[in-house]
Amino acid sequence: MQSIKSVLIIGGSGFLGTQLALTLREGYKVFATYCSHPMAIPGVTFLPFNVDNRNWIKRIVYSTRPDVVIYMVGSNSRSWADKNIRRTELLHSVGPASLASATDIMQPRYIYLSNSYVFDGVRGNYRETDTVLPSTILGKMKLSGENIIKSKSLNFVILRSSPIFGLGNGVNLSMIDRLRMNLDRGQRFEATPYEIHSFAPIEGLCDLLKRLIDSGVRNRVLHYGGLTKLTTYEFAQNFAKHFNYDPNLIIPKGIIQRKAGFAEDHIYDFSLNSTQAVDTLKIKPFLLEEGFDLIQKKLIPNP
Repeated sequence: MQSIKSVLIIGGSGFLGTQLALTLREGYKVFATYCSHPMAIPGVTFLPFNVDNRNWIKRIVYSTRPDVVIYMVGSNSRSWADKNIRRTELLHSVGPASLASATDIMQPRYIYLSNSYVFDGVRGNYRETDTVLPSTILGKMKLSGENIIKSKSLNFVILRSSPIFGLGNGVNLSMIDRLRMNLDRGQRFEATPYEIHSFAPIEGLCDLLKRLIDSGVRNRVLHYGGLTKLTTYEFAQNFAKHFNYDPNLIIPKGIIQRKAGFAEDHIYDFSLNSTQAVDTLKIKPFLLEEGFDLIQKKLIPNP
């Protein structure tokens, strides 16, 4: 009889971690960590976690004895990373290294959630084989985390994800939560028109991770994103139109003042190509409207 796999989610109280814990709890023994906001989910054991404390990290690892570790700690906000450089390094680089050292004897499968900022944003539609050349603090720290795990783990998967959207967990507000709150009140919402991403629904990412846990994929880098490429500003406008809000409430954020010699502001394309993940794990790629439909279903109360 096959034993139930034990999964340790580092960052389990966040927007992504909570949804993943809900997805996995029926078929796995799920442990999830929190820093300052403990959660209560039936079927999930939450444990306090301090990325600064190596002894505590080792204690968590040896008490849970995970078959799979999924590291999804930290913020994917470039502006936050720029303002909190040391904290960003701790969460995205030092933390993964400490966890890898704590698991070096048992060698569980180590899944590290990275993002598209490891690329330079020059041309977009990035594949796993494309050269990584981050120009942002967040991208540099994520790439450092990737390299540490590759060097320390014998069974890893680096999953680079585009921005994920969905409803939050009631404690950590997602971008969709903040967007809905502003639009419900008739207030403006600022969104950048200078970055293109392949936004994807959280349900798709959780399905991918669930399939990855049970797959034989190892020592690979995979990309995950949606099928629709657009700027954050266009994403917010599409959301407003889909849910019958006033799209005029969405305004461009961070407009760069034109200077002599520059005809227009530069737009960076960080979109990812998910072909390998789709072919390898047989996941469903989502169009933007399909992701919005998933949110719609959650907002409609059950009869």
